[in-house]
Amino acid sequence: MEHLKQLNPDQWEQVPPLAQLYQDLPKTLRCSPYKHNTDFRRKTPKRATQSAYVGYNTPKVTTFIVIDLDYNGSIFAYHDAGIPRPQFVIKNPKNGHCHYLYRLKDPVSFFKNSQQAPIDLLNAIEYALNEVLGGDKAFAGYLAKNALSTAHEVYYTGAEPYTLHDLADYLDLPTFTPKKAPNDEFYGRNDAIFNTVRKIALSIAYTGTYTQIYAQCLEWCEEHNAQYSPQLPYNELKSISKSIAGHYVSDDFRRKFSNQQASRGRNGGKASNSSKGGQARSAKYSPKRQKAEQMNKSGMNKSEIARKLCISRRTVINWLG
Repeated sequence: MEHLKQLNPDQWEQVPPLAQLYQDLPKTLRCSPYKHNTDFRRKTPKRATQSAYVGYNTPKVTTFIVIDLDYNGSIFAYHDAGIPRPQFVIKNPKNGHCHYLYRLKDPVSFFKNSQQAPIDLLNAIEYALNEVLGGDKAFAGYLAKNALSTAHEVYYTGAEPYTLHDLADYLDLPTFTPKKAPNDEFYGRNDAIFNTVRKIALSIAYTGTYTQIYAQCLEWCEEHNAQYSPQLPYNELKSISKSIAGHYVSDDFRRKFSNQQASRGRNGGKASNSSKGGQARSAKYSPKRQKAEQMNKSGMNKSEIARKLCISRRTVINWLG
């Protein structure tokens, strides 16, 4: 193939495409020597080259489209399909399986105020690429073969970064807006578990210590992780739990909560001493409490009830005894 040149990762600093790839990696690097183990470390040349697997994107910004091709001979799949070539093809020398890296000229963000149109187009392009290349649609992309590691064969095609429309012009995009594979909802299992547990943990955020919040969040993370196949590594669940616990015991969060309570006191009296306030709160949670009792009678355990009702397990225990 005239567009396929093998590179030597040992000399990445002297190879412009690999040196640029290093610059494009996130500053906090998701990396691991193994597929199913994740660490988060500050990016350094040593860490970037010694890890066989890295995360090319952050949870909120996609700079690279990563396609997982789990079959031998996939190194030439883009040519056979007649679609744009990726910047990098990273091959497992033992079985011939490959990861394709498509560098986006304009990264796509997933923040609350991000535009929806680029996100929908990105999802459609990823779907179409997997469809035409025979890629793994359940691949989350959190850890991929590292082009800076000698554990893999690394090939460079010379392609420039693409806009989304550059790629779309060569693909048969679906007429519907494709949803991510079940393992990738909320832009990945990591975000799905983080956002779910973060909301549940609010019930203990104001009174729990860091250790208490962390332990409870880890338990919830494990419960939610059970629905995925393959599941997130345990270290990933620990990282999520640490992030949530750290936020909820931070001075900034506790200060905002105190100010909010003070404001409520000024506007409506001291809520903590208001019997009417207590009655109002009881009335608010009465339907959930009744639902919890019904679920318990039907045979559901306390953890399942807490997850279904988005409340803490401790609350369920207090309600049901």
